[in-house]
Amino acid sequence: MRARAALIRATPGPPHCTRLVLPFSNAYAESVPKATGLTAIVMVGDEILSGHTQDTNSSLLARLAFGAGHPVTHIEVVGDQPAAIIAAIRRAIDDPQITRIAVCGGIGPTPDDRTFQAVADALGRPLELNAIAYASIEALARRMHAAGWIDKPVVSEANRRCAMVPTGATVLANRRGMAPPLAIDIGDDRWLFVLPGIPREFVTIVEEELIPGYFAGGTAPVVREVHYRSVPESEMSQPMLVLEAEFPDVTVGSYPHVERRELVIRLRGREADRVDAAVARLRSLRNDS
Repeated sequence: MRARAALIRATPGPPHCTRLVLPFSNAYAESVPKATGLTAIVMVGDEILSGHTQDTNSSLLARLAFGAGHPVTHIEVVGDQPAAIIAAIRRAIDDPQITRIAVCGGIGPTPDDRTFQAVADALGRPLELNAIAYASIEALARRMHAAGWIDKPVVSEANRRCAMVPTGATVLANRRGMAPPLAIDIGDDRWLFVLPGIPREFVTIVEEELIPGYFAGGTAPVVREVHYRSVPESEMSQPMLVLEAEFPDVTVGSYPHVERRELVIRLRGREADRVDAAVARLRSLRNDS
């Protein structure tokens, strides 16, 4: 299985995506040149909308995409209804600034897993039995039989559904599960990804496949923080209005941490000198006393 995973992982993404662009411990780590667009995330699952499952996947992908220079423009959560999934995908495709679309969840073997068909319908493509996906599922079935988890070393009809993917999709490695993650080239250096919703699978695929293979080539926004210990949040309103007027290219946000009795003002932009100038201006408008 390791040899097969290595083969799948070698499938090329965009030509400028050849190496890992940030360590996983720091979302604001070193950047590489050529910013190339925004990211949209579509989370699929009735269980998320009903509150039975807490979505942690989108926050992880948003953090890593931000650090790789493809910041997330929106996160949309939809149920397991094909029409809702299709509409969310098409909304993202219709925005020319979005170059990376991640559709997450709903690619398992049961009837309520409808994402592959919805993606195919959104792109106007048929489903096909993907040989790489089927071989990976088959190898996993043999291992599960050897471990005594299933009765026969064959792919069930339910699991065969997982290998029916939109035509033209590239199958990525999923070394922690059966459902095949996909990368689909939709033209003009724009990619649509279909990922499993199970967090242990999702995290591994994002960290090992998506970010190094398809999100390189961007420049992470410059982020600075100013911490206040004795300033009520309301008193920062006027200084922030001044910054918005004087530094329209710098985004400023206020984030109170009540439990720590601390207020964090976070500033971000594309140019380090502009962000640093905004920080200096902020400190001249309001100090921590």
